[in-house]
Amino acid sequence: MSFLRTIESWGEGLLRIAIGTGLAWIGVVEGAGYGLFLQIVGGVFIVAGIGEIWMAEGAGRPQAVAERNMRTIHPVSTKCEIPVFYATTEGQTRRIADRLVAIFRKEGIASDAFDVSSPQVGRVDWRRVRAAVVGASLHAGRHQRSAEKFVRVHAADLNAHPSAFFSVRLAAASPAAAEREEAARLASRLPGRAGWHPHEIACIADRCAYTQHGLVTRLVVRRIARRRGAPTDTSRDFEFTDWNDVARLAGAVVRMVKAKTRQAA
Repeated sequence: MSFLRTIESWGEGLLRIAIGTGLAWIGVVEGAGYGLFLQIVGGVFIVAGIGEIWMAEGAGRPQAVAERNMRTIHPVSTKCEIPVFYATTEGQTRRIADRLVAIFRKEGIASDAFDVSSPQVGRVDWRRVRAAVVGASLHAGRHQRSAEKFVRVHAADLNAHPSAFFSVRLAAASPAAAEREEAARLASRLPGRAGWHPHEIACIADRCAYTQHGLVTRLVVRRIARRRGAPTDTSRDFEFTDWNDVARLAGAVVRMVKAKTRQAA
């Protein structure tokens, strides 16, 4: 679970506990009858809030363990010529990674997508790699910590091959040039801080995934969307990803691979 999602779950859990405590207190004051009903409803809110926080804490532990094991898993001979590593919060970065893999395979190049928090990243044999792609999404001005950790650990491997980084953010589809420029600036920050020098950096628009958020974050996202003139119907998601941008990135990576092959011939 991402840091943003953990904070969101804690916020909603504490909000439910506060509401439940208030209802229970009013119920005690009211006494029997309607007061008893309020006490029961308050108790349900409190239990739900505690459950929300407990689930947030429990979900964070497997990812932390996976990240700690990132260095320790021995690679096996995986015939993957272009691994696409990704970190995702709402699923769109994974969809983009899968599309890249599909394009690479159509070009006759062995490719697979790997979640950076998964032990599977340790199964990539870098001796077989011809190029590498890493993708992450921006939330509150920062990419996932798991993506940053992965790039720091594997900076030397990434620098030894043609490589590309794609940053997923809704602002990449903004009509305002300043917002698009800010998205590009933030995209270059992750590789730079980790000592990685990708040959290609792309900003790809996210989707507005209202249904993937809890109540609090959904309201915040809707307020931002209204200010930018974006859709505000929180009952559905809105696709802003330009899949032509994804195809252009894939084409750039394929050209890098072919150029390196010609140089080696």
